Amino acid sequence: MELLAHLTKWLLAIILLLNIRAFPTVWHFRIFRPLIYIWTSHLVLKVKSIFLSKSAKEEAFERWIDALTPVGATPFQSTVFRSWASFDESDYNFHLSNSSYAKALDAARFKLACQLLPKFLIAGGVIPLAGTHFQFVREIPILAKYEVRVTLEAWDEKWIYIVCRFVSKRQVKNKHSPRSKRDGTEPNSPTFFHAPISSSGVSMASTPVEGTKPMSPTDMDKLASRLLATEEPDGATLHTITVSQMCFKMGRITVPPAVVFAVNGLCVPPPSVSLDGITSSDNLAREPYSLANPPPHWDKVKAITSKLHGGSIRKLQTFLKGGWKEVPEGERWWEEAMGGALELRRKENLEALDILRKGMEGARKIN
Repeated sequence: MELLAHLTKWLLAIILLLNIRAFPTVWHFRIFRPLIYIWTSHLVLKVKSIFLSKSAKEEAFERWIDALTPVGATPFQSTVFRSWASFDESDYNFHLSNSSYAKALDAARFKLACQLLPKFLIAGGVIPLAGTHFQFVREIPILAKYEVRVTLEAWDEKWIYIVCRFVSKRQVKNKHSPRSKRDGTEPNSPTFFHAPISSSGVSMASTPVEGTKPMSPTDMDKLASRLLATEEPDGATLHTITVSQMCFKMGRITVPPAVVFAVNGLCVPPPSVSLDGITSSDNLAREPYSLANPPPHWDKVKAITSKLHGGSIRKLQTFLKGGWKEVPEGERWWEEAMGGALELRRKENLEALDILRKGMEGARKIN
């Protein structure tokens, strides 16, 4: 009996260890790790500045927040979230379970938000999820390492569209999978729609819906071709592609994406592309925008966000909650910051990705 009790204890300990990533607060830590880093560095800054004068503290805070802000970058940025298919996140087929993809997406998208939009998050902004489209290409085996490559691909007056690619560096061949082919392709890969979540954060539906309704097969084929035709630049194996539809909120107020991007220093680069697709040779020699060489609209941002220039975080909050509407049409600096080549690429990407939004909205009308 004593031996049995001892073995039982070891068995329970092993089970708990294998499921440690499902413990309380572990998910929260994985999601908010980038924000925890920002909070921690801010706390360290406060401790270091405790004996400084008020003006010196403001200067230190300015340097700290500017170092976090991606001044001069474009919104079409990417980041990589790395993870692995643990026991608690895998299903009875010994593959990463469907629900675990959504779990990984939470952390991956938040990592991109912290890198691209620190001023927006520090001001108290949130980025709610309206819906996610999943297209499963290949399974991810249990214990396999994978990456989620996250890119902000398009936006309109309200929504942003984030594309995530689940990839692995080495293809794992599964001889027992009836769908596997010698060329590595998957016939008739299923398409799943995850319906928008409610205000409580609970999914409103989880039933797979065929991509042919309400979207036409032609539109679906075009979209799939656009998303899946390009191979990963490093030859990595593609497992799943997702497209998430999100928006920016300050309280109950929806903030246009262009405003949020420009406030965080994102902009069209100096070597701008003209409407006819020709790049000016004069612009090629110009130095890229950065904190040392800020874009033209950066002075406008400083006047709102920086105490050294008459602004503050509170003024930024007021601006994001609707203050941008008071800026006359011809003086909206964020439109200029998001113009040129950025606008061309935004429209091109939006034309493809907006098909998903229309499809999900149409699905809600089906009785």
